[in-house]
Amino acid sequence: MTTTGFKYILLVDDEPEICLLLSNILRRAGTECAIAHSLEQGRAALQSSHFDAVFVDVHLPDGLGYDLIPDIKASQPGARSIAISAVDAERDRAVAAGADLFVAKPFNRAIILSSIRQLGLPS
Repeated sequence: MTTTGFKYILLVDDEPEICLLLSNILRRAGTECAIAHSLEQGRAALQSSHFDAVFVDVHLPDGLGYDLIPDIKASQPGARSIAISAVDAERDRAVAAGADLFVAKPFNRAIILSSIRQLGLPS
């Protein structure tokens, strides 16, 4: 059993260091991760696998991460969406776009694990 309650999470962020940090945190907690570095790659991943949750960076090279949230909700209605950004002012917009949670960068292991535990298991 994972300590996060999630078995498979998609990470969508164009910064390899952020993906590495998140995947290391989540894998140590027993969660498998897939990585995408753009909206296009994120959409492709959503079509090819089932995820319990998706971390999506707000600013991606091919658009805004907000644009992926409706795709997450449509293709995987039980998946939780977690918006991440270095700009804390993005919080309200992320929630308005349908994100279940917003996590500001920089973050650490404790922040990530406690934040996603708040979400509970997907329905």
